[in-house]
Amino acid sequence: MTLTEAVISGAVQGVTEFLPISSSGHLVLVHSFFGFTEPSIFFDICLHIATLAAVVLYFSGDIIRLIRERNYRWLLFLAVGTVPAVLAGLFFEKKIAEFFVNPGKVAFMLILTGIVLLCGQLSLMKRKTEGGGPTFITSLIVGIAQACSLLPGISRSGMTVSAGLLGGMNAEGAFRFSFLLSIPVILGATLYKVLSEDIGAVLSGNIEVYVTGMLVAFMTGILSLRLLWWVLKEKRLFIFGAYCLLAGFAGIFLLK
Repeated sequence: MTLTEAVISGAVQGVTEFLPISSSGHLVLVHSFFGFTEPSIFFDICLHIATLAAVVLYFSGDIIRLIRERNYRWLLFLAVGTVPAVLAGLFFEKKIAEFFVNPGKVAFMLILTGIVLLCGQLSLMKRKTEGGGPTFITSLIVGIAQACSLLPGISRSGMTVSAGLLGGMNAEGAFRFSFLLSIPVILGATLYKVLSEDIGAVLSGNIEVYVTGMLVAFMTGILSLRLLWWVLKEKRLFIFGAYCLLAGFAGIFLLK
């Protein structure tokens, strides 16, 4: 992978990891469309570490508050929401992996994401300030939505935020719960990849490429989180819904 490819891949990861348009789906389509060199497992791990650092920094106040106040209720709901993705990853890993080599299926998943986002927009428009944080049931629903996002083309943030809104949360509650819920999943998936691969392989690669990709992913990730919160406050989630529909149909057309 060249330095230019690392910059583009890092930017795609940072922007699409948090905006509701599917990071894995866009990486598959971008690499396929432009003919990029297939990134190494460790480059993928580096990008996820960078976006994990971005979400931890952005929500550091919430994380410290949960620990300091011993908010076991929220911690329980986060645990409940994490379980479906863990089970899906353990039992359906091979089936999920098949989607990553099929850009056509990824494009269809983007269309599904667009439909879910438009449903979330309808819920956002009907709700003013009522609603709040998660309940046991909504935590489970959001967790199932997160498990579905293991498929490339299905946005994790789009599915979980929309599921939270449809489950009765307000915009702030859905936003906070969605991304706090992402931390254990991203961390677990990253550790799993590290332990299942030859860790010495990273030393034989181009360190400059890894570092560049991580920095770009981190900075664009922070900006993307700020943008998504603004979109939710302004009730403009439909923008991303329309984008995913267009990207999905374009992918189907261009990759025939």
